[in-house]
Amino acid sequence: MEAKADEWLRVLIERKAECLETLDREKMHFETIFKSVRDGRLRLTWFDVQSPDGAHVGTSMLAIDKIHVDYWQQCIDREIPPETFEHVVNFVPFELETMINQRGEI
Repeated sequence: MEAKADEWLRVLIERKAECLETLDREKMHFETIFKSVRDGRLRLTWFDVQSPDGAHVGTSMLAIDKIHVDYWQQCIDREIPPETFEHVVNFVPFELETMINQRGEI
């Protein structure tokens, strides 16, 4: 499974331009992926800033999104619940916050 997850990350990196093309449809302002090992197991963690009315990746007809969803289904262990976090505060320069709010209107 870890080899498949590493392959998944390589695909996303190699096809970054295609991934970037999906952001407007999803109203995704920022997305990043972290890789770590916990209890001897590989963990991938996504952090993103997305408008609530953005399209879900699973509804996309784009090839890169279909590939992404396929890897997701193969690699994500649904027996392990996702971590949840409580948002406390943002520290974003005013100019960036303004741009993000404007993108939310796309």
